[in-house]
Amino acid sequence: MSQAPQSIDLAFEAFLKELPPEYAEMAYAFKAFARPRKVKTPAHLLQIVMLYCGLDQALRTTAGSFTLLEERITDATILQRLRACGPWLKALLHTMLPSTKTALTALRLLIVDGSSLQGPGAEGTDYRVHLALDLTNMTLHAVDVTGVDGGESPTRYPWQAGDIALVDRGYNQPRVILDLFARGVGVIVRLNPTAMPLFVRSLDAEAFDPTAARLDVAAHLRAQSADTVSLPVWLRAQEASGPGWLHAVRLPPEAAEAARRRCRQAAQRKGRTARGHPVSGRLGDGVHHGAPGNFG
Repeated sequence: MSQAPQSIDLAFEAFLKELPPEYAEMAYAFKAFARPRKVKTPAHLLQIVMLYCGLDQALRTTAGSFTLLEERITDATILQRLRACGPWLKALLHTMLPSTKTALTALRLLIVDGSSLQGPGAEGTDYRVHLALDLTNMTLHAVDVTGVDGGESPTRYPWQAGDIALVDRGYNQPRVILDLFARGVGVIVRLNPTAMPLFVRSLDAEAFDPTAARLDVAAHLRAQSADTVSLPVWLRAQEASGPGWLHAVRLPPEAAEAARRRCRQAAQRKGRTARGHPVSGRLGDGVHHGAPGNFG
C-alpha cells in the first residue's frame, strides 16, 4: 500500500529536525540550490531527494508526489535538480554520521568495501558507494559516492602510518598495497592469486631475490595436511617488492562440499568443467586460501 501524502509530509518534517542547522546554507555553498523556481527552498529540494532516494520512487512518481505536496513539477525538472545534489549530500552525510579523530600513534583497524546501487528501473549499476569503517572505535572513517566508473581502490581513503586495512578480493592491487606498505600501512586482503601473484620467501630474507620462484598457491595448499597454513611470501609489482604472509584455513567438510558445488555450478554456467582450481578463494580439497594475506 502506498504511503499517503500527509504521512510523507509529517515524516519529512521530523526528518528535517534531525539535520544540522546549516543544511540550507550548505545547499547554496555546494550549488545544489541557487534560486527559487519550482523548487522554492533547500528543504523542498531535500524533500525531492528523499522521495526519490529514501522512498525509492521513480522520477515520474516523485514528480507526482511533489506536485501533491507542494507545486506542479515535471520528472525532467526532478532529474535536473537531483544531478546537482551530489556534493551537497556528501557534505551532509559527513556532517551527520559519527566520526572520531584518532591519535596518530594509535592503532586503527579499518574495514573497506564498496557497494553498487541501482535506481528504480535501472538495467545496471547507477552509483558506487565506497566506505571505510574504523573497527577500533566503531565509527565511520570515510565515505565516497561515485558513478559506475568509480572502481574499488584503497587509494580512495586517507591513511596514516600504523593503520591496518581489511579489504576483500576486489582490492588485490599489488602496486597500491606496496605503496601503502612503504607508508607504514598494513593490508589484510582476501587473496586472488591470479590478480596478485606471490613469490616464495625465506624467513631470514631481507630483500627480494629476483630468482625467487612464483608460488603455486593451489598446489602448495593441496600438499598440506595441517588445517592451518602460514607461509612467508614476497609481493612484487614492477620495481617494488615487500614481505608478507599467506594464511590459509581448511574448510569444514560441509562448507568444503558446498564450495565444490558452487564451483561446479559456476563452471556449468560458463560451459566449462571444474578441475579443482581455486574458485572464489576456495580449493577443491577444502582448503580456504581466501583467508587474510597480510602485507606489511
